[in-house]
Amino acid sequence: MKYAVQDKLLHSSGYLETFKRAEQLNFDGVEITAIGGALNEEITKEIITASNQTGLVPSAICGGYRNWIGDFNKEKRLEAVEDIGISLRFAKEMGAGGVIAPAAYGMFSKKLPPFQPPRDEQGDKGDLLDSLNRIVEHAERYNINLFVEPLNRYEDHMMNTVEQAVALMKEVGSDRLKVMADFFHMSIEEENIDQTISEYANFIGYYHLADSNRYQPGKGHTDFQSYIKSIQQTKYQGYLSFECGLKGDVYEALQVSLAYLKSLETVIN
Repeated sequence: MKYAVQDKLLHSSGYLETFKRAEQLNFDGVEITAIGGALNEEITKEIITASNQTGLVPSAICGGYRNWIGDFNKEKRLEAVEDIGISLRFAKEMGAGGVIAPAAYGMFSKKLPPFQPPRDEQGDKGDLLDSLNRIVEHAERYNINLFVEPLNRYEDHMMNTVEQAVALMKEVGSDRLKVMADFFHMSIEEENIDQTISEYANFIGYYHLADSNRYQPGKGHTDFQSYIKSIQQTKYQGYLSFECGLKGDVYEALQVSLAYLKSLETVIN
């Protein structure tokens, strides 16, 4: 199994220091957080340098765009699509696996007032499919993935389960679309996580690691022993990335949690 850590968890002063700290903690990759806009040449060169010096890869880009691919405002939605197209090119250049994007985050929830979104379900689906079809053109051109992330019902109203994400992917029909499955969101939305891992193995391209309370694995009641085994049985080759809060000292928390997950791995014949 390959494990990555999100760069913002390491509180470093630059990418080289981040990658070196991740290396010291025995991670295999670093997930890059890019807030507020598309990636650029300067950031890409810094990450390539850090990767070359440590041997760790940038596992994925979390962000790299403005707004959301499911934004209610068309202009903002297409702005997100444009930024992702740019970030996919730079992500490919630096050797990352892809760019992570939910439909939206914090834009609307049917579980919170006013409960009724300004766009109906068909409108949501139509706009998401339009965005994904546009992004796929870039993803296929650069031969890199878009990792689509389902969020829980309190953070998004459009795409909450792996099954919902897969249904959209099937309509688009591109192998460059993969699911980014987050254990915190799955603990809220999935009826049976082991079954989800197994049934949609061909569509899942990346995992986010967080326990039931959104802290590091081992600090909640998520059954990682069962889920790690299920992932292994699918012959998964991608990354499992720490994207969570941390209880205790940052480095000790990551070190102990990573060791805990590795201890759950078994020999699969």
